[in-house]
Amino acid sequence: MPEVFFLAGYSIYFSTLDREHGVHVHVAQGNRRDIARFVLHADGTVTLSHNHGKVPSKYIRLIQAALVRGFDEVVGAWKRLFGDDIHFD
Repeated sequence: MPEVFFLAGYSIYFSTLDREHGVHVHVAQGNRRDIARFVLHADGTVTLSHNHGKVPSKYIRLIQAALVRGFDEVVGAWKRLFGDDIHFD
């Protein structure tokens, strides 16, 4: 599970099984995987797909803002992992 970045105790990562899906990231805390998921959109916005792990809203906002600020870097990391043929949902 390639980590994109670490923020406020949360690991933001890609799953290598997700190549066929649009660009998105998973959130983990410790050994708790996929507790939240964010989807990146072609227009540079980022939406919360799920928060099954009940991550507090202040951390959801913090992670979402970091993903928006780092949008190009996240997409670049996705391309390095999966190749240039990407799509957004």
